[in-house]
Amino acid sequence: MKHNQLWIIVIGTLLILSGCGSQSESSEEMVETKALESGDYGAALPFLSSDSRQQHQIRTTSLVDSMYIGKGLLNHAKSHFSVNSYLMQEGQFLAFDELGSLLGRESDTNPDALNPAKDTEFDTGNGIIKEAVIVRDIYEIDFVKDKEIKGVALAIAFNSFVGDNDVMIKDANMQAFGEETARKLITYMRKIPEIGDDMPIYVALYKNTSNETALPGQFFSEAFFEGRSANFSAIDETWIMFPSEDASKLDNAAAAQFLQVKNSLSGYLPDDVSIIGKGRFEDGKLAELRINVEMYAKTSVEALSLTQYLKTQLNAFSSLDYKIQVEVRCQDVTIATMVRSIGDSDVEVNTLL
Repeated sequence: MKHNQLWIIVIGTLLILSGCGSQSESSEEMVETKALESGDYGAALPFLSSDSRQQHQIRTTSLVDSMYIGKGLLNHAKSHFSVNSYLMQEGQFLAFDELGSLLGRESDTNPDALNPAKDTEFDTGNGIIKEAVIVRDIYEIDFVKDKEIKGVALAIAFNSFVGDNDVMIKDANMQAFGEETARKLITYMRKIPEIGDDMPIYVALYKNTSNETALPGQFFSEAFFEGRSANFSAIDETWIMFPSEDASKLDNAAAAQFLQVKNSLSGYLPDDVSIIGKGRFEDGKLAELRINVEMYAKTSVEALSLTQYLKTQLNAFSSLDYKIQVEVRCQDVTIATMVRSIGDSDVEVNTLL
């Protein structure tokens, strides 16, 4: 754990050494990176790492999952920590040892642990599981304002499938256990002197929805703690593969348009072109569509021609209410990316050839 005082000293030293203006002027500046996209957080500098990263590496189920948890946590926290007022920083309170203890089993020697004690039975709603490991990981992001940590966001990642036979925990049982776990974690965080009783803490609950690693899981509940208590509210979010029956049920127009694009690429090259999509739905509406295209081009003309053609085919998606991101790969090498932002009909293309 690093203290706020140390953070201020490090920033002051960096500013003096970098020679950015006079000492009196630079001491008042906020050192930060610029966000890559409008509406996102800038990062506080200098970058402060955390050895909790090793815990995440041990406990992650997939890179897709772990990266989305952090990105999703930032997005959900925006309603409480404005991107115009705060900078993001790697979590500094839950280091490797603290995080390891929290993710262990509750016992007399480890009363703050969040997983059920040894020999404890857990009701999944689909059967009783003994010694279930339900809490998989905790991700922390700190928010910096005026060179000090002024807020914390936590994502608690839960295993939806427990026991030797991968028994699925029903939603109601997960909700009850998740909220109880979050309140216990808040009690632990309030004991940290730098956080105390007043620092605002945002908590989001996350679970994997299948044993498939191709899709991220989903956030399902959230609360904002300005003290020791808060009310939880539901988050309606899910990821769906395209094409699929589920995609057609949730957004038939987008699913049909995806198939139109997919069919338009069929036969374009002598070798097959593969295209799959992942859609993130919020409150039943498509918010983001990620498309992966894999070709087996043998020349740059083939690769560039198909990429250009694909860009024009994205016009098939008539709604501008969701973001589209495309990665074009040729024999496992990324050769182009495309982005169509919400509300914008233009497609931004970057080629890597």
